Amino acid sequence: MRDGSSPTTAIFLMAHGAPTRVEDIPLYLKNIRGGKDSSPEVIQLIRERYEAIGGSSPLLEITRGQAEALEKFINQDGKNTFKVYFGMRSWSPYIKDVVRQMADDGIKKIYAICLAPQYSKWSTERYFKSFNEALKECGAKDDIEVHYISSWCDHPCLTDAFVEKYNQAMEQLQQKGKDRIYTVFTVHSIPASSLDEGDPYADEYEKTVRKIVERVQPTHWYMAYQSQGMIPVPWLGPTVQSVLDKIARYGSKTVLVVPVGFVSDHIEILYDIDIDFKNYAKARKLDLYRTESMNLSPAFIEALAAVVWPT
Repeated sequence: MRDGSSPTTAIFLMAHGAPTRVEDIPLYLKNIRGGKDSSPEVIQLIRERYEAIGGSSPLLEITRGQAEALEKFINQDGKNTFKVYFGMRSWSPYIKDVVRQMADDGIKKIYAICLAPQYSKWSTERYFKSFNEALKECGAKDDIEVHYISSWCDHPCLTDAFVEKYNQAMEQLQQKGKDRIYTVFTVHSIPASSLDEGDPYADEYEKTVRKIVERVQPTHWYMAYQSQGMIPVPWLGPTVQSVLDKIARYGSKTVLVVPVGFVSDHIEILYDIDIDFKNYAKARKLDLYRTESMNLSPAFIEALAAVVWPT
């Protein structure tokens, strides 16, 4: 329960969640699949990927750090106006548990934001649905005012944060003597059928990229979709691999991957890009690098604050 000096306004950061031990992978996959067990083959495949990045995902600690940094930044006037919480859809701390905690803490207003800048019915809307269901379950739906921040794909401060990481990467590559660099922007793929159902995800992705391109003006750049799922349906493309194949036709080149759909290190960054795509590129005589993830970047924390503050 709150005391008289505690904030009654909260910011709630939502992320997908990831296991912190390989032993948790079967339950994690079961959560993703709505309670359905995965096959031993799929479990082993995912286990091998997590083992390749050290046996666990850093997503939990990074998201906790983002929440702590945001709370400190947004309350820097000393008024202690906001309390920042975070919750996960598919792993602990679960959204439903954190929503109950917020209600118990006496929170009366919540700004809910999904830590994926590009809005999608496939992702963002599912986070909001989980959040809404949690409010109902704990009987707080009529007691708490909620502001959903659906899209922040082209917010100027977010663009600033991506541009900062891009320029840092380019400077490092130029110091290595790389002068002809092919830029590949990426976001997580979703089932292609989502666009037929009116999902604005592809447009959101393009808005993010256009804002960055206007600022950094890369000589050669492409947009691709990564980390397609295992369910047997068409997924949005082009894939990163197909784009790398295209670049490889021009000879041995340097590739800079800019994952604009992700704001922290996790399996899609540390395995899909740093291991899988890097090996794929190497086999095609391409030298692949990526921009550093946002993680606890001060520019990114400021972007989160700016996205919430005007509302």
